Amino acid sequence: MATPAPAALRNGPAYAWFVVAVLGLANCVSFIDRLILSLLVQPIKAELQLSDTQFSLLAGAAFAIFYCVMGLAIARLADRYSRKWIVTAGITLWCMMTSLAGAARSYLDLFALRIGVGVGEATLSPSAYSMIAGYFPRQRLALAIGAYSAGVTAGTGLAYLLGGATVAWVMAQGSMQWPLFGEIAGWRLVMMLIGLLGLPVALLMLLLVREPPRAVDFSPARTAEVLAHLRAHWRDYFYVMAGYGATSITAFAVSTWTPALYQRQYGATIPQAAATLGTVALLGGLLGAFSGGALADHLEQRGDRDAKLRVLMICGVGMLLPSVIAPLMPTMTGHALLIFVTFFFGTGATGPAASYVQSITPDRMRAQFGALHQLSLTLVGATVGPFAVGFVTDHVLGDEQRLGTSLALVSAVANPIATWLLWRGYRRARARP
Repeated sequence: MATPAPAALRNGPAYAWFVVAVLGLANCVSFIDRLILSLLVQPIKAELQLSDTQFSLLAGAAFAIFYCVMGLAIARLADRYSRKWIVTAGITLWCMMTSLAGAARSYLDLFALRIGVGVGEATLSPSAYSMIAGYFPRQRLALAIGAYSAGVTAGTGLAYLLGGATVAWVMAQGSMQWPLFGEIAGWRLVMMLIGLLGLPVALLMLLLVREPPRAVDFSPARTAEVLAHLRAHWRDYFYVMAGYGATSITAFAVSTWTPALYQRQYGATIPQAAATLGTVALLGGLLGAFSGGALADHLEQRGDRDAKLRVLMICGVGMLLPSVIAPLMPTMTGHALLIFVTFFFGTGATGPAASYVQSITPDRMRAQFGALHQLSLTLVGATVGPFAVGFVTDHVLGDEQRLGTSLALVSAVANPIATWLLWRGYRRARARP
């Protein structure tokens, strides 16, 4: 199969980085819509009479399971048709579902709309990974995907900063009249306003992003070919996907429950919790995302063939203790400093992990393996992380004021598993002749 020169060589590196910026912006918006619910734990629980376990299913499983299932199906389309159009449609869908969540009248209504958010967001990363791999050579891929993945961090930080500011504004305004929905106030108004943020990004994607060209003799991989490639290389994929997926248990647990921790354990208001966590996530995460990708590319350009796996292992070790100790700290400032370290190493792994998967995958099936990578990240992390914390709080400790202990216990179990898997993946690569 003839492999084309990366599109960046024809369209220019500036345009390739512009595409990364637009996709990163979409990624940012997706995480704002995904995580805004975590700022609204207390008012949603109070109005809908929910336990922590029920809320964890809203924040995690309702989104993650359908995100993963639809991601695999959409990835097959992305390996055949225009990734640009698929992403544009997805952004529009998840924004609409987020806004409509403000009109939900029951737990089941909100659950169903969160499923819709997951289906829409399932279009993004498999398509984005494949597009970026078409614009950059292997030696520059980790930084490019790290920059795209920085949208996760920016979205996490902005979800709290913008969300906190929106909550404060909504509290000052009281209520607003919306066509078709009537008077909307409180957490419902926050959801409706936040959902509108992504629509300009969909327009930007539609008008200014070009689909990267595929090989001249490109033909989509058949299912049998995808399965054959997976069977031949399953260990290479397994350790990275499972290890990185295990790190995301802590990441999603922290992202979902820290605002509630700040309110319950340290007496913070929603805007105070949002400002603190948003700043930490934005600074620590962005620094980590660019550092991890840049270090992996630098080491690979100097001849380290296992650079991506080396950086992944370092990030796993760096995550071991901070998130375990942080929720046991006596002050919110102490917690924030340790969570800064957690965000740094957690996002430092994003570029190397995704670019490693893309670098060992043929062009004809990149979106599908990108979807598998997202499945390991989201099905494990977004489902297990929030649920485990809520379950331990409700059914093991039996006291919502002991949320910090729940967070520490979940991290203490997940982090060593993640580090061991990433270490095994690195050892396996080093053992190859």
